[in-house]
Amino acid sequence: MPNPYSHIDLGYLESITDGSYDLIKELISIFIEQIPEFKEGFDEGLASKDWSQIAAVAHKAKSSVMSMGMEDLGNKDLKNLELIAKLLKMEGLEEDSDEAIQIKKSIDSYPEDRKQWLMANKNESSVKELINHFNKTCEAALIELQEVIEN
Repeated sequence: MPNPYSHIDLGYLESITDGSYDLIKELISIFIEQIPEFKEGFDEGLASKDWSQIAAVAHKAKSSVMSMGMEDLGNKDLKNLELIAKLLKMEGLEEDSDEAIQIKKSIDSYPEDRKQWLMANKNESSVKELINHFNKTCEAALIELQEVIEN
């Protein structure tokens, strides 16, 4: 059956719940409750330029949005947000600190074009843009998820 939604895809939830509509609704409700947490975490992190907080929220949000079938938002946008936030955090670390070395190893494992993109977009403006995109996409997804719950 084709996906009737433009922002969500409940195929994953249907597969892990054996199609239990009650369980799907419960998982959707949990996700809906998480969205304000994510937004607040991003807002707080941005206001204080706490790149660690932004990276942590992006990491946590990634699995949640992916469970709702928002693959691009999770695999692309939130992953990029997490990595950019880590790179911004790395600027304030001693170059030979364990944390800086871990971040550098993580980034070095990516293809050259992706590394170049990350370095070119390692700025607060890109962080804000990715967070705004997250917020707008989640707002649209929430409308679809409410429809699922109400039917």
